[in-house]
Amino acid sequence: MLYFANYSSDGNTSIIRETWARLIDQTLSTGGIAEACSVLKRVGVNIYPGDGGGIPLESLCLHLEKAALERSESGVESIGNDDVARALIAVCKGATEPVLNAYDQLLLNGAILPSPKLRLRLLQSVLVVLHEWAMSISSQTVGRSATAASLVLAGKYSLDQIAIFNQGVRDKIAIAANRSIS
Repeated sequence: MLYFANYSSDGNTSIIRETWARLIDQTLSTGGIAEACSVLKRVGVNIYPGDGGGIPLESLCLHLEKAALERSESGVESIGNDDVARALIAVCKGATEPVLNAYDQLLLNGAILPSPKLRLRLLQSVLVVLHEWAMSISSQTVGRSATAASLVLAGKYSLDQIAIFNQGVRDKIAIAANRSIS
């Protein structure tokens, strides 16, 4: 159903959001956040067309981040700061921009995030997304895989490459921080 809904005129219909919410809720009740993230990756990557249609990233992000916060605060489950963010990046086939945009939209809307703890959790996830973005940029710069780039991040770069890389990271972090403060 999610696959065929992807080809409708509006990728963010309430039916799609409700179907994803039910799927996530079902997996949360049976296997927790880890299972929900795993199902999101398995299902989402098969229907993600590259433009965000068919997958309501903001809804999924908020749903999973709220559940992660509740479960970690109640002691039901130990959840890493990167679980949800990495699952969303996996759904987007490694693209960090759509995920960062989803987090930005949530952080911009203060009415959705009444809890400072939830805002903090989202900001921690933004840092994970920015880290992944930085790794992809550095891997493109030095022609290595993202994993190899993370191992040689302190390796030999020209001063120009370091300056450009650092400025890009600072810009992304500043934009995310400024948006969350407003």
